[in-house]
This record gives sequence, C-alpha cells and structure tokens, in this order.
Amino acid sequence: MADSTSTSNEREQIITIDTIPYYTLLEGPPNGPIIILIHALMANHHIYDSTVTTLHQQGYQTLRYDHIGHNKTPPPTDPTLNKQGVFNFDTFCHHLNHIWTSINSADNGARAHDPTPTPAAIIGCSIGGVLALRYHMLYPPPPGHITKILSMAAPGMSTLPNSAEKWNARIEKWRADGTNKDLASATLDRWFPEPRPKNFDMERARRIVESCTLDGYEICAWATMNFDYTDQLYRITDGQNVMVLAGEKDGNIGPKEVLVDVSQRIEGSKYVLLEGAGHIPPMHPDVFEPVMLEFLG
Repeated sequence: MADSTSTSNEREQIITIDTIPYYTLLEGPPNGPIIILIHALMANHHIYDSTVTTLHQQGYQTLRYDHIGHNKTPPPTDPTLNKQGVFNFDTFCHHLNHIWTSINSADNGARAHDPTPTPAAIIGCSIGGVLALRYHMLYPPPPGHITKILSMAAPGMSTLPNSAEKWNARIEKWRADGTNKDLASATLDRWFPEPRPKNFDMERARRIVESCTLDGYEICAWATMNFDYTDQLYRITDGQNVMVLAGEKDGNIGPKEVLVDVSQRIEGSKYVLLEGAGHIPPMHPDVFEPVMLEFLG
C-alpha cells in the first residue's frame, strides 16, 4: 500500500495487489456502514458520483475503485499479465476482497465499537453486476451479518452468444484507430439511447468512457468471453437480500430475459425493469436512486 492521503470524510488509497496499484476512494460519514460500488467496463468510479452523494445523506460510507487499466488504476507493467486468460472474474473478486479487507481493517480503528466483517451492500453495474453476485458466492456474509446485493445491467452470469466475436472486433477497431474515440461514441449510443433525459450530460459520460486504456479494456473484455456461473447461483441462499435490475432502454446486454433467468435462479430475489434507464442506471439518478434506497431500506 502506498500514496495514501486522507481527510475526515474522504480517503484515497493506492492498494497494490498482484503488482496492480488499485485506486480506491472511501467517502462519507465516519463510522457509517460501508457500501461498495463497482463500475462497468470502459467506465470508472465517477458513474456513481450522484449515487454517493445520496448514500452519504442517508448515513452510509461508500467505497469505490477503478478496474485495472481504467482511469486512475493503470494497466499492468508486466507484459506477462496482459494476456488472455490471466485475469478472470474470480481474480477480480479476490482483488476486491483484498481491497475490502485492507480498507475495513484500517477503518475499524475508528469503528472499534462496531466492527463489521462484511460490507453493508455491494452495488455493481454491467461487469460490476457480475462481480457483485460472484463475490457474494465466494465471500458470503457470516452468520448474523447481511450484505445486500444490487446487480444491475449485468450480461447474465455466463458468456453471451457471439460475445468473443463482438469484443474482439471492438478491440481490433481500437488498435486500428489508435484511439477509442469512435468506439466511445458507439458505446455511448448503446448505453444511453435516444431520447435521453433533458439534463443528461453526454460530454461527462464521454470523458468517463475515454478514461479507459486499451490494455484495461482488453483485460476486462477477455474476462467476459469465457465465464459461466449460472449453475452456481443456487449458492446464494439469502435471495431476499438480492436485487437484479435491468435498464428498460439498455441496448448493450441483449434480451432482458437473461436477467429474469438470473433472478429466478436466486430464490427470493427481486427482479426490477427500470423504466427510462439504459446500461448505466446510476447515471439516471432520478429513476435509479429511489429504487436503490427502497432496496437498501
């Protein structure tokens, strides 16, 4: 761990895991329950800027981080790590657990009266939605503790048909162009189809998308090309604490029936089709945040 700065309400930390210096940001009321927020591929932690403000007003702390090669977390410097098959969703979950353990251990110095072994909630978008559910399988809360899981806009819990073909074509376009500007435009059109809300800031969304590096894009895209946790969803036995959410206008993940199926495999979970939202529901705060707060209780 290095390069740590802190204030009473905000603490940035660089947490190095397997040579990857992850950027992390803990914010909110001291001693508040911690909610982890996981962003989408080709995005960064800023998709949750409105979300964290709302959660802080409700007394929660929030923990955000950037994926490998996204925004403030650089791609690997070791070329042997930037190869297909090195990283997968389980690797990302192990890294997340390392981040959580490091942050929680440090934070419990101020929370000695009420230490907690598990976050209050994990909210994930797109691949973050996959990670939220997979993390819950690998690191379930111990008896007597609850972690609520809000998985949104996930591409199911197994590789979608033609996924490798689509991702490889996008990677090759980025390489050929030498920039992700055209790919960013196509991505934003899928994520936020017309008509968009009047107050939607497309330039801000573009800055978020263009903060991704090609190496980071490849590493996360490769993880989506070969995974299948569908038959392990039965391991989630506290489905009453799980919400599976799809954006009504999401043009990125395909048929919403994929997420209906995920929810049906988790006994007791709730499925929500969020009216007016695209692939990044947190950037539609007017419709997303009331649903989120109701779920968190």
